[in-house]
Amino acid sequence: MFSLLHNPRTFLRVIVGLAFLMCFLTNMVSGGPLAERVRDAFHGHRPWTAHQDLRRHDTQGESAGAGAGGVIRIAASPALIDPQGVYIRASPLFSSDGAPDTSRIIAGYAATSGPDRVLRVSLSTNSGTSWSALGEVTRRPADGTSDLDNAMPLALPSGRIIMAFRHHSLYPFPSSPATNFVYTHYRLDVCFSDDGGRTWSFLSHIDERPASPQLNGLWEPFLRLASDGRTIQAYYSSENSASDQDNLMRFSTDEGLTWSDPPILVSSSPHANSRDGMTGVSLVSSDPCRKKELICVFETTLPDGTFTISSVFSSDDGLTWGHRKTVYTAAGKKWAGAPQVYLVGETLVVSFLTNEGTDLPKIDGAYTKLVTSQDGGRSWRQRSGEAVTVAGTRSHWPGLFGLDGTRFLALYSVDGRGAVGHFMGVGGE
Repeated sequence: MFSLLHNPRTFLRVIVGLAFLMCFLTNMVSGGPLAERVRDAFHGHRPWTAHQDLRRHDTQGESAGAGAGGVIRIAASPALIDPQGVYIRASPLFSSDGAPDTSRIIAGYAATSGPDRVLRVSLSTNSGTSWSALGEVTRRPADGTSDLDNAMPLALPSGRIIMAFRHHSLYPFPSSPATNFVYTHYRLDVCFSDDGGRTWSFLSHIDERPASPQLNGLWEPFLRLASDGRTIQAYYSSENSASDQDNLMRFSTDEGLTWSDPPILVSSSPHANSRDGMTGVSLVSSDPCRKKELICVFETTLPDGTFTISSVFSSDDGLTWGHRKTVYTAAGKKWAGAPQVYLVGETLVVSFLTNEGTDLPKIDGAYTKLVTSQDGGRSWRQRSGEAVTVAGTRSHWPGLFGLDGTRFLALYSVDGRGAVGHFMGVGGE
């Protein structure tokens, strides 16, 4: 030390070096930008490219750093699944010991292939870090005679994989002021694969009916396994009219070959018309003693016609539902809709689209955001206007997939990029 005091240059270098070391350690501990860069490099992900199609053009931007409303970003940029993909949902495959393996994920989604609309399947064998094309479920000409979308895969313990989706028939009708076509038949179809998702065959209809003038569409099937690990539950939305829609559930005990009838009513409004729709269902806790306690989230137009996110609860594994509650209301009388829910550890995560903070008239193509609950959905940490932003404007139809007790994938599509999976995590205060 005495020699350093007599050598000013050396002494100055030591002081600067110690200051740099203290800044580095502080940044790493506090989760600052440098920590994010190091963490992203560790996980093998690159920051957002500067290509104009991937730049931010909105006012809010993406939430970054740790502990923002209990959600932290793990990867700076999402992993590409399919450049043509949209409305992506995922399921874990089962391991040889009969347990779900969240490192092996099957994803289903819609895409455009030349003149056709197709439903595709992709596979990840490394927890969503990378994806490869696997198979094609079905395709139809995109000529206004069919409506193919809402793919929802579910892997079964037997090794079979099923895929539910909407498959509606249409008739060209040029004088229709809004769409140039009319629906003639509604179907929620199921196909199956016994070779890991490479080839597919038709299996059954969850529900179907001819179209009626007052609107009676069937939409957005959501599949899950019941608490016995064998019974398949299919949740979906059923129109009664242009202003009234209910959420229903049917179940299958033969791997999707036949479905229960009549359906179970999950949510409806007994007092006023409401468009309850786009369901997502999850356990409320990982406690084995609570394996029959479920939450269903959905969009609704109650109480004033503005789309908001609500929930109902079941204590008997989906046989009965009640205790309707609000999950999220967008700020400024804007819309929030298209939700999904997943239990990550003991934190419920709900993703959705919202046009709050924008001049966009609807939610498709707006923000993808998240809210969290740590008390089983009784309350939500983010109030109106405080939801955590995952993707900015130009994002579409998000989904969720839980990896373990702290990490999950936010699944969505982005204009100019396609379907992606974004590593996220749940944290503390």
